[in-house]
Amino acid sequence: MLCLMRVEAQTAADEPTIRNAVSSADLNQVGKTGISWANPATGASGQISAVSQYKEGDALCRKFTTSRQSFDGVALFNGETCLDSSGDWKMVAFTPT
Repeated sequence: MLCLMRVEAQTAADEPTIRNAVSSADLNQVGKTGISWANPATGASGQISAVSQYKEGDALCRKFTTSRQSFDGVALFNGETCLDSSGDWKMVAFTPT
């Protein structure tokens, strides 16, 4: 159980890096190669793909899929980030597939 909690904490530590990569991406340039990300603090990296943008009420949101490679293995996640009223992107969903 302790090991699982450590992995979840490291995954949570990667969320800002992933969110920043998704929110700053030019969707016209993502293409088939996706968006690479790396977090030196955790040693994890991955490839973001399947980014789609939509409006949720007044908020601009992006859904995505990302891989995450680290010492604990490789996993896939589905995520969603939305622009809040203050102009900051917030991760609203990040779950393993």
